[in-house]
Amino acid sequence: MRINRENLIRFFDRKGFYIVLFLSVVVIAATSVYVTNNNLKKLEELRKAQQEEINSAIESDWGYEEELAQAQEEKEQQNNSTAVISQQQENNVSDKKENPQPVTKNSDEVKSSGKNDSLTNSKVATVMASTTSTIKKDSNLSSTMLVLLKPVNGDIILEFAKDKLVFSKTLQEWTTHKGVDIGSNLGEPVLSAMDGIVTKVYKDPKLGNTVVIKNGKWETRYANLDDEILAKEQEKIVRGQQIGKIGESAKFEVGEGPHLHFELLENGIPVDPIAYFK
Repeated sequence: MRINRENLIRFFDRKGFYIVLFLSVVVIAATSVYVTNNNLKKLEELRKAQQEEINSAIESDWGYEEELAQAQEEKEQQNNSTAVISQQQENNVSDKKENPQPVTKNSDEVKSSGKNDSLTNSKVATVMASTTSTIKKDSNLSSTMLVLLKPVNGDIILEFAKDKLVFSKTLQEWTTHKGVDIGSNLGEPVLSAMDGIVTKVYKDPKLGNTVVIKNGKWETRYANLDDEILAKEQEKIVRGQQIGKIGESAKFEVGEGPHLHFELLENGIPVDPIAYFK
């Protein structure tokens, strides 16, 4: 049987849309069935997994309850045994109170106790005497008034100002000043204001060549010195001994003219030295 080409083309022109529509519906239906079956399988697997988790959780809870009950039972047994021991101890204490045993010491123990008491008393007396002497020494030191020799002859051109501000001609601003500036001439001898030991000789970046002399709680500093410093570190200095000369090495005080920058410290704290000059 021959198929006429023209008839076939005419058939597809008239029926082709319906054929394509039918095939599309078939494909969509097959796809839906496949997806549905696949989803149902996954849901079934998920349900089984959840059921297994629930069963394992129930089993673990049951095991935990058993352990908890066992622990509570052990704790009750321990409490009961502790109560019995406490009751026995109380009975022993009451028996000792009712029948106290006399305490006796032999002669050796009595002699040893007497010796220990005498040694303790002697130690206490020694400590008290030492403390009293220390207090007396401290009171003598505090009652002694420090008297300083003025390091150079001249007027105070910039006063002590630790807790207030003074005007600096060099810096052109108001600032604090932890010492006093004593006006003098270049090359004028600088004398030590007190006895002491030279603890430091150095060049300060602000105050220039500086010598530090210390005596107990007191410390004196001499700054803006000439490069020719006569004092050396660890040297013992007496009051009035020359330690250097007036210079102009203090970069932060060059505008004040030739002078000695002098500081006095008590236990490391700057104080006004003017009240201590003789």
